[in-house]
Amino acid sequence: MRVARLLIKTAVLGCMLTAHCALADTLNLNFETTSAGTTTSNTTANVVQVPGSYTYGHTVAPTSGNVSGTSFGFYDDYIFTIGAGQVDSITSTIDLAGLLGITNFQVRLFSVASAAAPGTTGNPNGSLIQSWSNAVSCGTGCSGSVDVITPHTLSAGTYDLQVRGTTETLGGSFSGILNTAPVPLPAALPLLLSGIGLLGGVLRRRSA
Repeated sequence: MRVARLLIKTAVLGCMLTAHCALADTLNLNFETTSAGTTTSNTTANVVQVPGSYTYGHTVAPTSGNVSGTSFGFYDDYIFTIGAGQVDSITSTIDLAGLLGITNFQVRLFSVASAAAPGTTGNPNGSLIQSWSNAVSCGTGCSGSVDVITPHTLSAGTYDLQVRGTTETLGGSFSGILNTAPVPLPAALPLLLSGIGLLGGVLRRRSA
């Protein structure tokens, strides 16, 4: 029992000292736009921690037509917020083994003001950060993964990770992972912090 408690305390302390314990969680779907209109699944933005790894995915029903003015059957929006402090990199990877029954799959990233529904053509009301990724189509038996959002440095705010594609007759599904990493400390900062700590120790000795 003592060993178990010691291991748990050590792990927690290690996270506190290094600040590198990544959170693993799920991004909930906020909106889906098809030829029938926009469906709201969640009006609350996902809260993303740094560092973190967040899975997202959806089983898409067969679409009878394309979203108005486009050649795509669906647009899915995952809206998330990042708290104070910059993110050194935010990336997204799609698992090809999880891309089933969907062709011309693409991803893009927007900065938005809030978790608001996109327009009728799937366009979010915000500023484009990265335009549509290269189209991905995965045949039967393919595997591996592909990066669809290149590394971007983001500040605190709200963002829309939007995916689109065309489903086959029986519908389809996809899965991806959104990763966040903290801004690395400047090279001289650890030396400065250690110097401040040493100075504090000297002052304490003198006062004693």
